[in-house]
Amino acid sequence: MAITSKTRRADDPDEYVIEDWKKAGLVLPSLMKPAVSTIERQLIIRKLGSLSSRDMDSLERAVEGLCGLKP
Repeated sequence: MAITSKTRRADDPDEYVIEDWKKAGLVLPSLMKPAVSTIERQLIIRKLGSLSSRDMDSLERAVEGLCGLKP
């Protein structure tokens, strides 16, 4: 999922605010956007951090929504 620090426009129901953004290693408050992409492992420079379980739940709901799996 795409992550952005441009949180002023978090009006899309498929966007999820990352609640524990500091714990995740992000520099600014951020949100996940409904854009899925892949990247080759060798292109990854470093790991910033990890999402909290609360934010992982939001990510799972976002992916379910994108895949049409929402109840």
